[in-house]
Amino acid sequence: MKADVMKLEAPATIDARELQAQVGERVRRARDVGRKAALVYVGFWGCAYDRAAGLAQRGEKLWNDAVARGERMEAALDKRLARFSRRASKQATALQNQVGANIEQVTRTVSDKGEGFEAQLEKQVERVLVNLGIPTRDRLERLNQEIDRLNAKLDEELARQETVHA
Repeated sequence: MKADVMKLEAPATIDARELQAQVGERVRRARDVGRKAALVYVGFWGCAYDRAAGLAQRGEKLWNDAVARGERMEAALDKRLARFSRRASKQATALQNQVGANIEQVTRTVSDKGEGFEAQLEKQVERVLVNLGIPTRDRLERLNQEIDRLNAKLDEELARQETVHA
């Protein structure tokens, strides 16, 4: 097996132009590598900015979607509360009318029987009310207080929602 050995020899003469061209080429390559390194650095920052901007936009979209959903839920709650309020008001009015009619009937009976039977009549009135399933005055007062409490709660909730949207 034969090995080729290369012998290094120093050039007898140095061509200045060729040397200058080689040095110029290497300087140009070094500048190009430096320029590319700077472009990579700036490019990384640009990519980071683009991703952060995209994340901010997605966050803003999520925020806006949540606000829109909250508004739809608020509108639905308002409808339900209005329906509940109307129904409660109608029921309270019906109860009051029924109680008023029953009281008128009892009053006429008392007038017909006379004042001598007042104690017995009171007992009968209480029994009639209980038998008819009509709430007593105390029960009506408690119902009215409950309605007032629910109305106050509704007012607080509406005020809180207005504060949240303000």
